[in-house]
Amino acid sequence: MIYKTKTKDFVVYVKDNDAFFKGIFNDFLQYRLNILKVFRSIEDTKVVLIDTPRGKYVLKVFAPKDKKFERVAKSFVKGDYYYTLLKQTDRVISEGLRFPNDFYLLAERKIFNYASLFVMIIEYVEGVELGDLDELNDDVRAEIADKMQQLHQHNMISGDPHKGNFILSADGIRIIDLSGKTPNANRKAKDRIDMERHLGIENELKDLGYYSVVYKKRMRLKIKRIKQRLKLSK
Repeated sequence: MIYKTKTKDFVVYVKDNDAFFKGIFNDFLQYRLNILKVFRSIEDTKVVLIDTPRGKYVLKVFAPKDKKFERVAKSFVKGDYYYTLLKQTDRVISEGLRFPNDFYLLAERKIFNYASLFVMIIEYVEGVELGDLDELNDDVRAEIADKMQQLHQHNMISGDPHKGNFILSADGIRIIDLSGKTPNANRKAKDRIDMERHLGIENELKDLGYYSVVYKKRMRLKIKRIKQRLKLSK
């Protein structure tokens, strides 16, 4: 269950109201984190591995700089993406799925429904990224296909099922960096299409969502070709 609190100028959502993760967030505000590794450090995104009394966690700080007006509009129309992701992750794990990486805390600096800064504490999954393997064997592909199917049955999507978002752990395949978008038929179909493209896992379900995605892709390609021809004819 997700609980909402306030800390300074942040709205904070915490899984199970766990004081431990609130403490980590306060350490972040006080610059007291023990950083073990920097995974990513660019202008708008910082992702680090931190050490705590309970072990390692991933801390992500996201401060979007571009498309501000578009983000403001989306925050009112589509809602809070990361809060939705937090709730969806909590829901599927409570329903028995153990392979998505857990999401423990989300802190947002908000004005009404628009957030300008996000701080997240996420489970760190020990193991090997699929991208670091020489090849994927049939057993690994079958396990990925099975777990992605379970994820879709529980109404959640990966949103980007490439090798970097699957970890081969001691407990089998874990799926990380999931999506908080609405898990409609088109997005589930896109997951399957991308699994075929990135992982060599054949898409065996060709439903209305699949044909909708394929049709839209073909239309975009046709429009792109027409634009290119118009440019060449000038």
